Amino acid sequence: MPSFARLPGAPRAAAAVALAAIVLASQVAAAVGARTFRITAWKDFDEGEGEGVLLSSLGEAASGYAATRVDVGAAQLFSSATAPDGAVWLGGGDQPQVYRWDGKLADKVCKLEGVLVSALAVAPDGTVFAGTLPGGKLWRITGSPGQWKCAELARLDGADQVWALSVDAGKGRLLAATGPAGKLFSVEMSAGKAKVLWDSGERHLLALLPAEGGGWLVGTGDEGILYKVGEDGAARAIHDFAGDEVRALLRVGDKLYVAVNEFEHNKGASAPPSSTRPTGTKIVLPATPSPTTTPQPPGRDRKGKGAVFRIDADGRIDQLHALGDGYFTALAPDGKGNVLAAAGANGRVYLLGPDRTVFTAFSLPERQILTLATAGAHPCLGTGDSGALYALDFAPSRSGRWTSKVLDAAWPARWGAVRYTAFGPVTVESRAGNTARPDKSWSDWQGVADGGDDGPRDGKVKSPGGRYLQLRASLGGKARLLDLAAWYLPQNQRPRVAEVTVGEDPASGVARAARAPGRPRIPVVKIRWKVENPDDDELVYRLAYKLEGEPAWKPLGGPDPLTVREWDWNTEAVPDGKYLVKVVASDERANPREDALDFELVSPPYLVDNRRPDVALKVSGAQIAGAARDSFSPIADLAYSIDGGEYQPLTSKDRLLDDTTEEFAVKAPDKLTPGAHSITVRATDAADNVGLGQATFVVSAAGK
Repeated sequence: MPSFARLPGAPRAAAAVALAAIVLASQVAAAVGARTFRITAWKDFDEGEGEGVLLSSLGEAASGYAATRVDVGAAQLFSSATAPDGAVWLGGGDQPQVYRWDGKLADKVCKLEGVLVSALAVAPDGTVFAGTLPGGKLWRITGSPGQWKCAELARLDGADQVWALSVDAGKGRLLAATGPAGKLFSVEMSAGKAKVLWDSGERHLLALLPAEGGGWLVGTGDEGILYKVGEDGAARAIHDFAGDEVRALLRVGDKLYVAVNEFEHNKGASAPPSSTRPTGTKIVLPATPSPTTTPQPPGRDRKGKGAVFRIDADGRIDQLHALGDGYFTALAPDGKGNVLAAAGANGRVYLLGPDRTVFTAFSLPERQILTLATAGAHPCLGTGDSGALYALDFAPSRSGRWTSKVLDAAWPARWGAVRYTAFGPVTVESRAGNTARPDKSWSDWQGVADGGDDGPRDGKVKSPGGRYLQLRASLGGKARLLDLAAWYLPQNQRPRVAEVTVGEDPASGVARAARAPGRPRIPVVKIRWKVENPDDDELVYRLAYKLEGEPAWKPLGGPDPLTVREWDWNTEAVPDGKYLVKVVASDERANPREDALDFELVSPPYLVDNRRPDVALKVSGAQIAGAARDSFSPIADLAYSIDGGEYQPLTSKDRLLDDTTEEFAVKAPDKLTPGAHSITVRATDAADNVGLGQATFVVSAAGK
């Protein structure tokens, strides 16, 4: 592990305590409403872009490795192999071109048939072997610079893709892992005679590595199983992963590293075979997307997850690193006991240490890192998305630069202090603008802080105000940046009261008529309001009411402002009439007085009606007539009761209860006994107020 990439525990702890003290002090002194961009964890650093830096899972950036882009004019560089003379051979896509990289130039050697040079291997004598797709052909390249000869070696019967090659120099043969029939071929390097050494029964064999003690380790597609295949073609499963493919294999010392991927299942497609078999070792992630089936053509965007596992000599297996949105394409050693793992979706190459520490070693603009070649004198990698070769430099103590992602204040903002913890030569700069992607309208980079003692440092953002901010740190040799924080004050946004509802909300579907007729009404009215709060400030509310037509508002809700968005208003203390309710929202508790904003909204008129209807009765023998009258609300229900019996429905003369005055008539039932009887008429208005009228009538012995 690079010694300069890890901060000793004691200084780091002391720095963290010191920075915490500075942060606390600054927060106390900061204006109300100030906010902070914080970069403290690996995820925060990894969201930015690094050039010549190592980003550690411990949460720090350190000066690290360099990658220099070499344009080769290919759509993608998919495969690679290192020759004994140190040169790196690379295979291209779309145009199946073979390149040779000698550390200075990437020469075009030959163009083969098909669309992709999918696999490469080099024999000890320098002979280069290439596999292409489609067509499942093998090619042999011999000669010297300027005099290369490319010839077809073999056509593998039943194979359409050649995914991996391995040279067995002792027996003069070439091993080829293929698809879509999942066969491992043994091919004579001299004559090209091919035979099937192992028929896996799966669709694709993707990874191939000589095994200790003889035979080969083979990783499959579809089922994601790692096998050991012997000289006799007998295969034994080493480990069953719950992914879709074992994509790459690497041995470092007595440890085996395995890259495993699991892809999202295409909608409408049939379930993959792995979903119908017992589950193997899973990729551990917070979310688990559904898998898909066989490998898709190289270079196509694929969504899924991937992980790198380590298998120890005793068979113990550990997951070292996982991608929740992406997949791994290649593994390679760095020559110092660490493993490089290339990602195919986010332009990253990760460095995995024996102690399970993870670094982002390279962060490139091309999303797809497809191949790694680091074992020789001219380490490099190849990309897709836009084909390029990157020459790699693993020399220690290199200066580097890290640039944060674009930091979004959500609204135009004023920038404040910057505080960070660093060891060694680290300078910080800032720039600002009002477009989500930096363009010519952004300000130039300006220094925030320069140098300083090891540990906590501070400075001031000098960039002009705007919505977006970006920070950049330059690291000298053996420098470390542990954390970074920038303060800002966004422009205060006005809260908005979007709706005020007094009484029952019509949108809720609750109707007043649902209350049982005659049940006493409750004079407490629920006031509710909806608020839009763009910047999530703490809000308070004040209420007021007035009778429609009155000039002055009267306070409602108590002396202190409310913090909840509802209030129960007891209307017994106010006269009947139509009232307006005003709600004022304010962000005064989150901003200085001069910056605080408020907004008010008045409700539609609401009828307060606590008065009971008047019921007048007129008796003529056994005939009762009358009228129910209310000051504000229409009569909603009429009923009568004889001698205290059960109430019976009653309608108005016009048979439509829709007015504040409703006349009615009641004829005494025929079965009443002669003599005096009582009648009670109950009237309920639309506000659920109940009024009663009573009278006595006489039923004569001779009849009604």
